[in-house]
Amino acid sequence: MKTLAAALAQILLAAALIHSSACSTTKAAHKAKVDDGAAKERAALVKQLNALIAQGPLHFETDTDILTDESQILLQKVAAQMHRVSKVSVVVGGHCDERGDTEYNLALGERRAHAAKDYLLKLGIPKERIIDISLGEEQPLAEGHGEVAWAQNRRDEFTFLLPGDSPSALKIGTEMAAGMVATTSFSQPQ
Repeated sequence: MKTLAAALAQILLAAALIHSSACSTTKAAHKAKVDDGAAKERAALVKQLNALIAQGPLHFETDTDILTDESQILLQKVAAQMHRVSKVSVVVGGHCDERGDTEYNLALGERRAHAAKDYLLKLGIPKERIIDISLGEEQPLAEGHGEVAWAQNRRDEFTFLLPGDSPSALKIGTEMAAGMVATTSFSQPQ
């Protein structure tokens, strides 16, 4: 009788171990499937954001922070995407051409970034999801000393961030933050 009881206990223990192992395998497979789904969702979102920013940057006339009709249309598309995906934030970087001194260009870049931010606020994007910064003339898109280069350098660029991405990683110069999801900046590493 003791051997039968011991054999029965061993069978029950083996069944419990098999069940436990199967549950953990199922849980691991489920977690992998969820992680894979999140990665695919993020990749799809990044692709959408990249397509959106490929339509930018916003350009400005000389010595002004007034948004053109074309700029407003692009900002409406940015706002629509941000309404659709509420976890996305945006950093707007205002840029200038080389004319004017550093202090003036930083102030003008700030006004340009702020103009885009104000327009996004009017379109219902919460202010905590918009960061505006001025880069003045520090990151020219086009080298040169003529109207063609200056026109390309008078711009606002966008960098989209997802939760966990850090806007504090933004740097002036050619080094761009590793956490950036998508950016209109043309100086990001390849």
